Amino acid sequence: MNRQRAAHLRLSPVHIQQGLFAVLALLLTLICGQQFLRWEQGRQPQAPFLSMPHPTQTQFSAVGSGQADSTPMHMMDVDQARPVGEMRHQERWVF
Repeated sequence: MNRQRAAHLRLSPVHIQQGLFAVLALLLTLICGQQFLRWEQGRQPQAPFLSMPHPTQTQFSAVGSGQADSTPMHMMDVDQARPVGEMRHQERWVF
């Protein structure tokens, strides 16, 4: 029960002003550091980009191809070993 509560933390306007100034100084330092790093990287000579040829993929068929329409698809359970037509319906209870 010896905790200090937020009401008992005597924060004066000077403390708030100092905290906000510290946050502003940190933010400006980070922004300036990023800009300096970008400026330094811009001055260095760029390494040439390597272009590597890659083969184009042609094994994909169109969505409306005739092969997909001729073969009907059946949904099967993961643990099912036989097609749906050959299995008897088995009741399962899930709790």
